[in-house]
Amino acid sequence: MEHYLEDIINQLIEEALELKENPQGEFEKGKLFGYYEIISKLLNQAEAFGISDKIPSKWHDFNPEELLSEMS
Repeated sequence: MEHYLEDIINQLIEEALELKENPQGEFEKGKLFGYYEIISKLLNQAEAFGISDKIPSKWHDFNPEELLSEMS
């Protein structure tokens, strides 16, 4: 459980970025919106509960809204 937040943030962001590279249709775009919602909530809650230091440093400046940029 010690690395749960770190592992889940890594996995979700990496999957979302991979999906963003090549969304094949409306379903994948919908999944990307879901990733955005989940990642945003996790990052906001980590900050609110004072555990943002548990988030991997490579994601400290990550902006979830970037997932939705350049979507048609």
